[in-house]
Amino acid sequence: MKKLFFLLMMIFASILSYAQTSKLVMNDAKPYLGKIDNSAQISVGFYSVFLDKDSPETYKVNGYSDVEGTKENFSGTLILNLEKTKNSKDQSKIYDLKLSEKGNGKHNGIFSGELTLKESSDKNQLKFEGTWTNYGNTLSFPFYFNN
Repeated sequence: MKKLFFLLMMIFASILSYAQTSKLVMNDAKPYLGKIDNSAQISVGFYSVFLDKDSPETYKVNGYSDVEGTKENFSGTLILNLEKTKNSKDQSKIYDLKLSEKGNGKHNGIFSGELTLKESSDKNQLKFEGTWTNYGNTLSFPFYFNN
């Protein structure tokens, strides 16, 4: 009976943790703010964040990026990187991210990098950083945004 209770508690804790991560990434429907190419202002918001039923470490996301008034929708994934999370000095969860913009123009592309999620009782910190590359591989810029 104790083993069954322990198993049920572990399952419940996992479900609660996954639901909490989705809520944190949604950021109360407020956009994240930052920079792309170390100069242009960027804001990024998420419309939906949900756990992939076939891969418990993967979240499917939909949202938008807005670079100085040019808004593009994207879809993508956040995949928990177990090795980097395990080795994190401050107990942050680290996710590999890939966000693909919907358009196909010169200024449409893919955000690739990491999401670092540090939970605390004061304020949860989410930091996204990496490289945006256009689909033609002719432009590539560093990006950073957080809450």
